[in-house]
Amino acid sequence: MNEEEPTTPALDVDSILHIHREPHGYIGFVRKPETPRRGKDGRLRLFETLFSIRSEELRGMFPAIANWLVLDSYFTVNSYYRTAPYVNRTTALPDVWRKEKDLSHLTACYSDVDCGRPESDEPSQRQDWRAAQHNAQLLMDAGVIPQASIMARSGRGIYLFWLLRDWSDPMKLQKAWPEKILLYKSINRALDQRLRDQQLPADLRAIDAARVLRVPGSVHRKARRRVTYIVQLDQYGKGFVYTLPELAQFLKLAAVDADLPDNTRALAKPAKWRRVKNPGSAPARSYGMRRLNALRAQDLLIIAQAKGGICKRGMKYPDGSTSCGRRFTLTLYANFLCGCGETQSTTLDKLRELAAGMKPPYPSDPPDQDPPLETLTEEEYSTKKRRRWSNAKLCALYGITAQKAREWNLQTVVPVKVAEERHQSRPTQKQRAEEATEWLRVYIEEVAQCWPSCRVAARMLTENGYPCTHATTAKYLKTLEPISKQFGELEVIRRRGGRPRKKR
Repeated sequence: MNEEEPTTPALDVDSILHIHREPHGYIGFVRKPETPRRGKDGRLRLFETLFSIRSEELRGMFPAIANWLVLDSYFTVNSYYRTAPYVNRTTALPDVWRKEKDLSHLTACYSDVDCGRPESDEPSQRQDWRAAQHNAQLLMDAGVIPQASIMARSGRGIYLFWLLRDWSDPMKLQKAWPEKILLYKSINRALDQRLRDQQLPADLRAIDAARVLRVPGSVHRKARRRVTYIVQLDQYGKGFVYTLPELAQFLKLAAVDADLPDNTRALAKPAKWRRVKNPGSAPARSYGMRRLNALRAQDLLIIAQAKGGICKRGMKYPDGSTSCGRRFTLTLYANFLCGCGETQSTTLDKLRELAAGMKPPYPSDPPDQDPPLETLTEEEYSTKKRRRWSNAKLCALYGITAQKAREWNLQTVVPVKVAEERHQSRPTQKQRAEEATEWLRVYIEEVAQCWPSCRVAARMLTENGYPCTHATTAKYLKTLEPISKQFGELEVIRRRGGRPRKKR
C-alpha cells in the first residue's frame, strides 16, 4: 500500500483533547456507513451513531474503541453535559445525544472549506487542498480572518478551528447558553462569508453548534486519504485562543456581553421530575411563575443578541422591525429578574451588562431623558404590584414572527402558532408509556439479560429519561410478562398496594 491508501489505524486522540479541554464534557462519535439506511420516518440516515465518552476517559478507552473509528468517522466539535438516555445497539456504549439544547460548553468555532473536487462546476471548489490551505494562511496574515488555532486536511478539503474560552476566566471554556449559541452561529456564518468572498468555498450551511467533523487520523473512504490536524502556535510558542466577544469584534459583529444570574439560569434550565410526598398537593406552585420569568429573561437576551443590541426607541433594525426602546427593555428585564427572586443589587449589576451592549450604550442622553439604572431598578422593586405581560404583546413589541421564534429557539416569547406546534409535537401519555415499555424491553433483553425487580426497573427508567413510580413500572413489567419466560421466571403478579412480586 502506498501513502494515499492507508489501512492501519493511526487515530490522533491528542488533537481531539486539544479541542475538548473540559474534562467533564461528553464527546459524541458517529460514522458514515458505506450504505446509508432509511429510518422509521423514511428519511435517509447519512450517519450512524456510535457512542458518547467523557473527555477525561477518552484516552484510556481509545484503544478499545479505535476500530470503530478507522473509516469515515466523525466527532462532535462542542461538548455535551450528558449522553443519550439509552445505549447504542451496535457498540453497547451510551449513545450520542446530539442536540444544541444539551450542549454544556462551546469549544471552538469552525469553518468547513469544501474544495478538492475536480468534477465541480464551481472553480473555487476545484482547487487543491494545499492551495486552499495556503490561501487561508495568506488571509490570516492579511488580517481578513483571525489566526486559526488548528488547521486540518479533511480528506479533500480543509477545516479551520478557532478555540474558545470564557471571557471572565481564561482557564474555563465558554458555557453553551442559548444566547451564546446564537452569537456562535453568527460568528461561524461571518467567517464562512469572508472566506467565500476570497474564493475559498466554505460551507455556509455548516454553522450549527451540534456539527460533527472528521476524527483526526481516520480515513476518508472516497479520497483514500487520512485526516490530519495541525495545531498552530504564535511566535512565543502559545496557541491561539479567543473569546466570543473578541471574535465578534474582529468580524465587526455586535455582541451583547450579558449573562443571567446563576439562580435565574438554574430556573431557566429544563425542570427535573421529582416525586411528591403527598400526591395531589402542590408544594412548589410558585416555581412555575419564577420559571416563566427566568425563561422570558433568557429570551430577552437572545432577542437583544439576534438584533445586534437594542436601539433607541423608533429606530429600525436590519430586519425591518422598529425598536421599542432601550429604557423599556431594561425595565422589562428588571421586571423579569425581580419575578425570579433576584436581589436588587444583582439586578442592577445585570442591567449594567445589558445596557453596555445597547446601541448606543445606555444612558447616552441627559438624565431627564435617560434615567440612571439605579432609578429604573428602584422603581421596579418599590412597586408592590408588578405588571404582567402576555406573550402576544411581547411578540408585537419586538417583532417576533414564527420564523424568528423557530430560528432563534425562543422558549416563551413566541407566537401562538409556534406554541401550538410545540404542544402538538409533544408525545401523549400513551405514547410516552409505549416508549418507556419499549426501552425497558430492550434493556432487559440486550443489556441486563435477566428479569429485573420493580425497584431496579423504576430506577433505570428514571435515570434514562422516563421518570415513573414503582406502581407505573409494575404495569410496564406486566405488559412485558411474555418475555419473562426466557429468563426462567414465572408469572409476575401484583400484591396489595400495587407492589409487584414474582410468583413461585
